[in-house]
Amino acid sequence: MKKAFVYLLCTLFVGSGISIISVDAASVSSEQEEQVEIVPFAQLSDYQILLTGSENGISSYSGVKNNIRLSFQADSKEINKITIAFDYDAPSKTTDIAEIISVSNKIFPQKITDEKQAAELLEEKLSDMNSARDEDIFNIEQLRVEAHINNGMVNLRITK
Repeated sequence: MKKAFVYLLCTLFVGSGISIISVDAASVSSEQEEQVEIVPFAQLSDYQILLTGSENGISSYSGVKNNIRLSFQADSKEINKITIAFDYDAPSKTTDIAEIISVSNKIFPQKITDEKQAAELLEEKLSDMNSARDEDIFNIEQLRVEAHINNGMVNLRITK
């Protein structure tokens, strides 16, 4: 009788120990990660940004404002690249270039210190290119810009 009581008591201790450990482990695994907003939707509200695709953890977004078409890709940690298309022959090209620099600075914060100087540099680089068909790669402060022009349409790919 004494042996049976000891076995029963040991079984209760071991069972309660295992249940306590499993409950602690379950609470750790079900912990929610804090969501960080990668895409600054509030700052890009003029572009009416929409999710256009999501594959293998990389989401694609797109939006349009006036003469500028903006699309970019983001994973769970950061925005990887921006692709901007606009008509270089439009009369508003100076304001479009300033807007592109402003948007790039919003998406990649603190990569451009002087937006006005960066806009002048981008306009200078684009004016040096042949508007029929040309391409160039250059840096604007901490951003890498790949520019392609084809019949007056400019396609910029901007990365960190």
